[in-house]
Amino acid sequence: MPKKDKTNKIDHKLVLQELKENPYKKLNIAFSLMVIVPFLVFLYLLTNRLFSFNILVGNIGLILFLSFFISLCGFYIGFSILKNIFNKILSYAAQAKHSDQLKSTFVATVSHELKNPLASIKINIYNVFAGFIGQVNEEQKNVLGLCQSTVERMARLVNGLLDLHKIEAGVIDVKRGKLNLAEISSKQIKELQASADKKKIKIIKEFLDEVSVWGDEDKLSQAITNLLSNGIKFTPEDGIVTLRIYLDDKFVKIECIDTGLGIPDDQVSALFNKFERLNSTKEGTGLGLAITKDIVEMHRGKVLVESQVGKGSKFIIVLPSDLRVAKR
Repeated sequence: MPKKDKTNKIDHKLVLQELKENPYKKLNIAFSLMVIVPFLVFLYLLTNRLFSFNILVGNIGLILFLSFFISLCGFYIGFSILKNIFNKILSYAAQAKHSDQLKSTFVATVSHELKNPLASIKINIYNVFAGFIGQVNEEQKNVLGLCQSTVERMARLVNGLLDLHKIEAGVIDVKRGKLNLAEISSKQIKELQASADKKKIKIIKEFLDEVSVWGDEDKLSQAITNLLSNGIKFTPEDGIVTLRIYLDDKFVKIECIDTGLGIPDDQVSALFNKFERLNSTKEGTGLGLAITKDIVEMHRGKVLVESQVGKGSKFIIVLPSDLRVAKR
């Protein structure tokens, strides 16, 4: 039992740190002020000579004493009840946080253990597919191609889980510097052009040759790739995905606009939840937008969504152009 209490105490401190304020302190201040009220009333009556000390000796004094005593008891009982409620709320929050940390650590550990075997399988499949081990006919190549796609999808899932764990744990390595978003975006478009061509989707670039921003090149590249991949995935054949980048005062805005089916209003809030997939018929891990949101928030920015059912969606990333002068 003592061990459990000690754990809860530590967990409470972690929860209080996230709240950035101590509810116990405010509770103590509030009830201290409330307890002073009866004494202030009593002092007011005395100073204004509304009654004398002789009156206090009689029945009126007894009634006043009982009133003060009952008031103080009421304050104490109310304080105890509210403090007990606070304790229970913090205990539930601490347990949920502890459980989430355990799950996150477990998932990260399993993902890390899967990473190397998947890389080995991927290399061996490629070697067989390329004919380094022996001649492979077309039917065998088709089967190997399916296996390769499956392994690549699993590798993306593993990498996504590891990235998410690092971001949540605050141990991700961020290297901020001045970079050209236009150059990064053009590179990501080239990498995803083959996926777009398969669905006859046209990718339109609407940005200047140079749009400077202060950030981590690898992380922002990943965020842009996630938005473009999402747009290509949910846009039907012969559709259009537009990537627009422009300066707006001291901010840089990245807009990814698709001509897909759009998102119902009641589902927009769930878009950035981990493992949330609004369309189960589409391949994906449900981590791309969650990771994108975390990356953008690491850069003190925010992600917005505008969507109309039947007309498509617009994902907007708003970043401070220079993190060195941005305020949280």
